[in-house]
Amino acid sequence: MGADATILFSDVAEREARSTCRLVESEIDRLEGALSLFRSDSELSVLNRAGVLATPSGDLRRAIGLALQVAAATRGLFDPTVQPLWEAHVDWFTRYPDAGLPPEEIIAQARSAVDWRRVSQDDGIIRLGDGQRLTLNGLGQGYVTDRIAQLLMARGFGHVLVDLGEQRALGPQRDGSPWLVSRSPFAPLALGGGALATSEGIGCVLGAHGAAHHLFDPRTGRSAARWRRMTVHHPSAAIADALSTAFFIAASYEELVAASQAFPDASIWALDAPGQEHHWPRATSGAGPPARI
Repeated sequence: MGADATILFSDVAEREARSTCRLVESEIDRLEGALSLFRSDSELSVLNRAGVLATPSGDLRRAIGLALQVAAATRGLFDPTVQPLWEAHVDWFTRYPDAGLPPEEIIAQARSAVDWRRVSQDDGIIRLGDGQRLTLNGLGQGYVTDRIAQLLMARGFGHVLVDLGEQRALGPQRDGSPWLVSRSPFAPLALGGGALATSEGIGCVLGAHGAAHHLFDPRTGRSAARWRRMTVHHPSAAIADALSTAFFIAASYEELVAASQAFPDASIWALDAPGQEHHWPRATSGAGPPARI
């Protein structure tokens, strides 16, 4: 899914860890075959080319279903149909790498295909609206992280940190100490359970001078500019992943808070454009990050 993969075991024999990692690699490969845009033969890539997929795997159906649920709950701040906006920006900067932002007519054409409500899953068949393409990059890494966590828990592991672009802790380390997740320039977060996901524009800039980034506001077609970084903690890595994207798109403090109310299990660390960090533990106001989560 375009990210490095790391699994940290606490007090586990090397042989057992290595054999488990081989199973994990196989499962990641299987899931990428369903969800990844980095593979032209994946189910998602086939769906985007054809506009319909008659026999999708359970993983693709679940991932798309979750994406549509988060889209509805955030009133479209999260929208898995923004792939045409990505393509429009990449095509523009490929042709004109030193240019400014794509002109409005190009963005308007791409935006005409952006609307999560035109995606349907009926009778096991996934259908896209005219001209639509999906991306699961906003929750795919989290989805795979959750699936790997489930695999490890089924094998009896309880002191593991899974980091596949998003981090999920299967409990603390063996001695009870938390896993520390860095977030420079702020103090690391102490993760004892659940998942952390972070979205920030500098993660993927577009154009020779960084004129745009990959986190597009579906309403404007332009890169969101209100926040510099958004970190979310949630029991599910997939939901944390999707929410870090959705909340990053929020155009104001008030819109972010309103969107968060549908997710009472979420904690949020939002770094705004001037560099001030705001924190909502479990979707309520509060001061400072907790010692551990």
